[in-house]
Amino acid sequence: MAIKHSLEVDKEFVQNKKAETQFSSSNSIVFCENSKEDNNHSITSNEMLHSEYTDSTNSNYENSIKNITTPQVSTQNTKKDEISLEKSTDTIEALSKVDMIPLSNSTVDSTSLIQKNNTNTSQLTGYEFFNSILKSSKLFLAPMVDQSELAWRILSRRYGAQVCFTPMFHAKMFSNKENRGYFNEMWQTNEQDRPLIVQFCANDPEHFLEAAKLVEDHADAVDINLGCPQHIAKRGKYGAFLMDEWDLIYKIVNTASKNLKIPVTAKIRVYKELEKTIEYAKMLERAGAKILTVHGRLAEQKGHKTGLVDWSKIKAIKESVNIPVISNGGILYREDILSCLKETKADGVMVAETSLYNPIIFDSSLNADESISSSNSLCINGLVKNFDIANEYLDIIKGGVETKISYVRSHLFKIFKPSLPNYPDLRSELAASKSIEDFSNVVDKLKLAMQPEIESSKFDPYNIEIDEFGYKIIPHWYCQPSIRKEYNKVTSSGDKPLGRNVVNAE
Repeated sequence: MAIKHSLEVDKEFVQNKKAETQFSSSNSIVFCENSKEDNNHSITSNEMLHSEYTDSTNSNYENSIKNITTPQVSTQNTKKDEISLEKSTDTIEALSKVDMIPLSNSTVDSTSLIQKNNTNTSQLTGYEFFNSILKSSKLFLAPMVDQSELAWRILSRRYGAQVCFTPMFHAKMFSNKENRGYFNEMWQTNEQDRPLIVQFCANDPEHFLEAAKLVEDHADAVDINLGCPQHIAKRGKYGAFLMDEWDLIYKIVNTASKNLKIPVTAKIRVYKELEKTIEYAKMLERAGAKILTVHGRLAEQKGHKTGLVDWSKIKAIKESVNIPVISNGGILYREDILSCLKETKADGVMVAETSLYNPIIFDSSLNADESISSSNSLCINGLVKNFDIANEYLDIIKGGVETKISYVRSHLFKIFKPSLPNYPDLRSELAASKSIEDFSNVVDKLKLAMQPEIESSKFDPYNIEIDEFGYKIIPHWYCQPSIRKEYNKVTSSGDKPLGRNVVNAE
């Protein structure tokens, strides 16, 4: 069995239980990007690599999955490769050797398995690209650190996500010709994984272009991350910490737009000043960005300071540019998607954290009738039992989509978050699981444990009550958004609680 080094430092696990923060075996190689609060980074292995890349991942991955792009990796381990945007002075956790679970004894050159793009779409206008290639899609799955991997994108597409983003990749590391470990570990897709937009962080035009060139044959667009507000981005000088360097941003976008055969898009945050926000968007349009995804919060709005999403600024941007605008932030329930489209006039809505807790968030969301029946028999008025969706996700992986064990564990903790406090023993068992079989066994046990309460419940999914703060009262066995309880408290000044006016998962 091949050996792989793996590093995981998941902030949510650290906060909840030490047993959930551990080095774990991996069942594959997948993606990374914005997951933690409001579309931002969890501090995970890939984020640590963004700060100081230590490539000890060059192992012999045995991949024979049909149509999946996970290139063969050398068996030679290498020394630390200091190629970060800005080398971190923080101590990197020790890497731990863990087993990889091979699906066969053969390897493939997966780059030959996926049909290449045959046309140059970079010269299309924003709306030509949006209408012809993205099919005027309204529902976008966000890039999320260690969470928007291929298996999760497949699940999300089943429930209505129309365009998916990869997690954010570090452009310099991704394009490093001397060491292909990072590229080989991160890049995974298949023929059905379209439309697909690949996101990179970068602070150098050439690095961004070189990385984009590696994926332009197998994606519909590349995106520059200009919105990450986390400290890891500050150390690396990327994301929202480029917001004051307009000349550099312009050059990054413009250089890529002139040299790629697919369009360049950008994901941004807003400024306090509306006029500056609008000028920022116009600058990106002039640089060549064909779509803007706008997160309606300031760069400093993160963690406990997340606060309100400003849809009015997104609307102002939409009214000021001539390219499609995708709204991000402010989504807890599927009906919020329609509300966002109406209020912002945006061309689409991107959902991040909420989709991790409730992956059917997109299902029937564009229909004004909340009670419309889903095409999926598991869904009832926008609700699905957590064990059903967990099993569906695990079945995707069992069907041949290799996925890191750490990613699977993180997904299941989010899916079962409302239920796990009721079953501490099973929570511990989930944290200790090291294989897909282990996870399946825990899910089955959780399902069995919930049955008596489900059978005695009088909950009516077509008549959902609302609490005093404006949130839906939903039994724990259904997938539902994660609510930050601090927003339900009276403020220190005695003001009324923010409640439903604050979107807690985005």
